[in-house]
Amino acid sequence: MTLDERFQKFETLLKGFKITDSSLLSYGTAGFRLPADKLGGVAIRLGILACIRSLNLQCRAVGVMITASHNPPCDNGMKLVDPHGGMLDAEWEPVVVSFMSCSDESVSEWLSEHCCNFQDDQLPHVVLGFDTRESSPALANEVNQGVSFMHGICHELGLVTTPQLHYFVQYINSIGSPCSNQLVDLETIYVHHFAERFTTALENLQSCTESIHLNIDCAHGVGSKVLERFRAYFSSVKGPRRLILHLYNTETENKELLNQNCGADFVKITLNAPKLTPPNEQSIMYPDRWATIDGDADRLIYFRPIFTHCSSSSGNRLNNDMKELHLTEAVAQQVELLDGDRISCLFAHFLVKVLKSVSSDRNLTIGVIQTAYANSASTRYLTEHLHVSVVCVPTGVKHLHHAAQSFDFGIYFEANGHGTVLFSKHILNFAKNLNVNNPLRTFIDLTNTSIGDAITDILLVEYTLAWLNWSFINWFSMYDDLPSKQLKVTIAKRDLIQVTWDERRVTSPTELQIAIDEAVQQADKLVDKIGTSRAFVRPSGTEDTVRIYAESYTHEATDWLSATIALITYRLAGGIGPQPTPPKPLHSICN
Repeated sequence: MTLDERFQKFETLLKGFKITDSSLLSYGTAGFRLPADKLGGVAIRLGILACIRSLNLQCRAVGVMITASHNPPCDNGMKLVDPHGGMLDAEWEPVVVSFMSCSDESVSEWLSEHCCNFQDDQLPHVVLGFDTRESSPALANEVNQGVSFMHGICHELGLVTTPQLHYFVQYINSIGSPCSNQLVDLETIYVHHFAERFTTALENLQSCTESIHLNIDCAHGVGSKVLERFRAYFSSVKGPRRLILHLYNTETENKELLNQNCGADFVKITLNAPKLTPPNEQSIMYPDRWATIDGDADRLIYFRPIFTHCSSSSGNRLNNDMKELHLTEAVAQQVELLDGDRISCLFAHFLVKVLKSVSSDRNLTIGVIQTAYANSASTRYLTEHLHVSVVCVPTGVKHLHHAAQSFDFGIYFEANGHGTVLFSKHILNFAKNLNVNNPLRTFIDLTNTSIGDAITDILLVEYTLAWLNWSFINWFSMYDDLPSKQLKVTIAKRDLIQVTWDERRVTSPTELQIAIDEAVQQADKLVDKIGTSRAFVRPSGTEDTVRIYAESYTHEATDWLSATIALITYRLAGGIGPQPTPPKPLHSICN
């Protein structure tokens, strides 16, 4: 059967797969993300699109990942992964949306128009993976039906993290178009590569004299299954220097627990320690060393609980002498964060130090890519202390990833913990000639450059800290975060607000930016620190809400500034629903 004949039959096939509301479908950095019951009909079309994308690219493997990352269990999403392992080319995003918006009656015409240059004997390759959500297997089956309709080859990986799917697509295309039986052991390839490289590096560090203990909140997501394989690998290692992982929130069979009061997004937003399910009644060693990932393991946040009964110079940091704590005492406390900003600064500090002992035929550039949400204290540390370049780009991983490609070492992490490090071709070729135990080569080998990967980022953080011979206290002491706060305001139409490219200022309505500037100036006067306050608003990309960010020198000034910006945004940008709570009067804060 020719492609055209197949397309004519597609209208009949689609009768069992109706898209509920195509107006809800916008394809962004995260692909499609909706309540799971709204994705019926979308999945089969995405399977077809993955095949078309593969055919467009000489039948190289294209990925489809089914996940909603840090969203609640009732949501799900889907996205395409290009053959190099990165996100779908932005130029193809409108193509995806146009196909989803196409009526059933017009689908065959659309397909004929977009597939006119393909040969009937070409076989597209699709790599399919999904997370632990209850809705994921059914959506994966629907994607597979779309691939089958196109006579494509679907390599089904089953449960994988999002970064693994990206890594596998990159790996598969690096070895050609393999048969399905070559894909069986892909996870072992992933685990063995990174675990073995980390173990060898740690063994060769003279500064590391004992094992490293790390507690990880796995958010009840698929990352727990992968981390268990790393834990088992590290446990089998003999010798005094090992990474010992203690895994919590691993109940993947209880679907309703996913990301609920746990995970990187919860910890970042609430500043609370994750709820542990089931509660652990045993005491936990090293209670101050924690990492948390999200449901699909592409975000990483480090933290340590604040124990009110522990004394310290600041009154809120964990006493170094505390080696053991009953776990149920830890989970109710707030935390201190080591977020994406601090991970960027840690890696930049490491690279600056390492490069001082590296001879190169040209100056090597280090750049850190941030968004407007990055804490200003981190930006100042990078520019004034490390003297590295900082570039601010719009929110969205595709913008950060693109900007990072301009440097020999392009570090990008959103404050939420999603990010990685990119390396220029010059650096990759240069590193090949370094000793296998050279710290720069080790750092490169431990990096998943295809996308932000919470699991490999853990290995990078732990190696970097060990090489620097740093504790959490050293990491914290790089700089002090300015207090910050985020709010949301619902408005009638989100496109009423227009912002600059880097999303730091409003261009329309002009009176809104004028009012924001005045509020920032008042906050500076309040704390008597000119230039330390900052605020911006940006419309959501998916809903009629405005996101507000504010930071200042004190928590009181930050609370006042964020509340003030929320109120003026509501009044000047067509707010609907309940009015935001007015800020406290300035005189009451000053007193």
